[in-house]
Amino acid sequence: MNQDAKKLVDSKAVDALLDTLEEGAADKTIIRAGGRALWMARLRGTSTVIAALLIFVGLSLATPLFLKLDNLLLVARQISILQIIAVGMTFLFISREIDLSVGSIYGFLAIVLATLIAKQHINPWVSLAMVVVLGGIIGLVNGVITTRFGIPSFIVTLGGLSILRGGALLLSGGWPIALKLGEDSTFPKLTDGRLFGTVPAQIFWMLGITIVASFVLSKTKFGAHVYATGGNEEAAILTGIATKRVKTISFMLTGALCGIAAGLLLGQVGSGFPLTGQGFELDVIAAVVIGGTPLWGGAGSILGTLLGAAIIGMITNGLVLLGASAYFEPVAKGSIIVLAVLADTLIRRRAR
Repeated sequence: MNQDAKKLVDSKAVDALLDTLEEGAADKTIIRAGGRALWMARLRGTSTVIAALLIFVGLSLATPLFLKLDNLLLVARQISILQIIAVGMTFLFISREIDLSVGSIYGFLAIVLATLIAKQHINPWVSLAMVVVLGGIIGLVNGVITTRFGIPSFIVTLGGLSILRGGALLLSGGWPIALKLGEDSTFPKLTDGRLFGTVPAQIFWMLGITIVASFVLSKTKFGAHVYATGGNEEAAILTGIATKRVKTISFMLTGALCGIAAGLLLGQVGSGFPLTGQGFELDVIAAVVIGGTPLWGGAGSILGTLLGAAIIGMITNGLVLLGASAYFEPVAKGSIIVLAVLADTLIRRRAR
């Protein structure tokens, strides 16, 4: 290829990327697909909203207990930790990566946090900051191994899932670690208390993180780079985007959010359990996929993930209120994941 031709190719790649970033990367892939890409993104979002509304209305009609304020707050509280971790997973999915170890990271950090507070007698807030940093470091390791050595992230994090689960068991000896916080401690009040006398603190944490992450993903340069990386990594590299760094930061963000989630859990239950988070990665993946973020990257939103988490929370809560067997819950969640992926596949085929 001569120099003039090379310049022409580079110029076209730059134009394609800039068009995508300027028009709002939250609804487009890196290569401008015109109305089809926008149609797909809007259809995914609309489908999620419709599904959430149908489930909400259906449960409201099925049982009068569902609409009670205490129950709705319970649902929101129950999905708080799920949504916080799913925020990080959304960044990864959009950049076309995945972290199967989030449940183990979450459980491991809960044990580390309990150890720092109960056995090392370190201030709870300092301890929380330490595990958030540790979570970021774990994410950094996952990101570096994935991007620098070219090992698929699902293999890297599948190994991490086992390593960190074993680490939690070794550190705790297989036994719960109870916290011993004074009544005047602000830690349980701000992680499990009720603000304004009604709303659980976890809901504020969830909403705060969701709002900030949504802004970063949809309104900042880094967010645009995340979409560009997942939409077409080769074109993104041509325009100077450090795609490896984008992916690594997304892994670090996910790990750090697992640390925050661990703090909220300990504030709620008062103990660290070595099996915390076992299988939780499936719930996180379900929330992201149901929320309209495809497995193949380049599209999705944080608010969509929130709707996905809400759908899971409503279904779980509804099954309890209706007296369904607890064994039916994983069947329902698995079915929803399959249906969500199937629906997204059909949308992609329709758009071609």
